[in-house]
Amino acid sequence: MIPRGLPGEGNILVYDNGGWGGYGNPNPGAPRGVKAAQRDYSRVLEIDPVAMKIVWQYTPHEAGFLVPLDAYRFYSPFISSAQRLPNGNTLICEGSDGRVFEVTAEHEIVWEYICPYKGHISLPMNWVYRAYRLPYSWVPQAEVPEEKAIEPLAVKDFRVPGAAPFGPMSTVKVEGTVGYYSGAGHCVAATE
Repeated sequence: MIPRGLPGEGNILVYDNGGWGGYGNPNPGAPRGVKAAQRDYSRVLEIDPVAMKIVWQYTPHEAGFLVPLDAYRFYSPFISSAQRLPNGNTLICEGSDGRVFEVTAEHEIVWEYICPYKGHISLPMNWVYRAYRLPYSWVPQAEVPEEKAIEPLAVKDFRVPGAAPFGPMSTVKVEGTVGYYSGAGHCVAATE
């Protein structure tokens, strides 16, 4: 439930992981009729329990992905969470990717954090079970930092210093390397 005093109070906020589910007729994908439906994307739903309607949602469509082709780009089949914030934004934890981000009611991403720390279970993974935004007053020993806006990188034009010129036809020849095949610009092995 969204707590009293927050936008959407009394509504239910759910992180729906997606994945396998449902019951239906047996078919080649579900021979016993169990796990008959598969949705390879997640979604956050705000549900009005009185009207029994979805009043707000964040899905791959709202994230700007082409559904169903790129829907998997917002997908955490386990763990994860969502929290309504006092400013009306929603904090979303996409747990299996270690991603925490805040979106406005209009689905604009305000900020994003991807956990760089990798655990060592069997594969190095940066899972985040759940995330909460806590007020600074909960840690009175810490100074309140100055918050400032950071312009996001324009990934469309971003170039690493010293990289090849921008454009699809540009290649860089690195001396001392051999191409993958004759005429290729790929660097795969040293000649020695």
